[in-house]
Amino acid sequence: MKIFLMLVTVAFALNRTWLSAADDQVRDTSPDGKFAMLFAPDPNEEGRVKIQLIEVSPRKVVLDLALSGHPHDEDCKILWAQDSQRFAFYEANRRGGNTIAYFRNDSGFTESWLPELPGCATTPQRKELHKYGVNKFIEANIAPKQWLKSGALVVEDVQGWETNNGYLRGCTQTVTIVFDAKHKGSVQHVTGKKVKEY
Repeated sequence: MKIFLMLVTVAFALNRTWLSAADDQVRDTSPDGKFAMLFAPDPNEEGRVKIQLIEVSPRKVVLDLALSGHPHDEDCKILWAQDSQRFAFYEANRRGGNTIAYFRNDSGFTESWLPELPGCATTPQRKELHKYGVNKFIEANIAPKQWLKSGALVVEDVQGWETNNGYLRGCTQTVTIVFDAKHKGSVQHVTGKKVKEY
């Protein structure tokens, strides 16, 4: 009984330490120092973390970005453009993650979903897909890599699937996305298509 109580006490202490750290965790500050990403425990759901964009100085919430859980919240991030006028928010999940772009306006930031990206399967992979088909998708990950001076966003796209004959296959590619005056994104070009091994 003493051992059990000791284990419960240690587990509770570790959990409280993690929550306290999450409560005060501020990351990915904008280059101008005005904005940052805040991680805070969700008071309505134990083990969940609210991820928000805040104004650093008054610690005012500007945007609710996501509600995540451990360990995926640790991989969530913001990639800022150098002028602090736009950022890409990456939300991790159990199969990879997704990216949304945000653009600054008079009242805060507006979101812009990325366009649908082309498949990254190589020619042999496409032939195999045509022959066997997809049983299920096992990975879909679009992660921001760089904002260019032109305003374009470069992302790394990773896709993975299982074919109907049981093979695990995957591929990666680098995609450059441009945005028009209304912040609608379109694919400018794709480079670096290659096979990913599982």
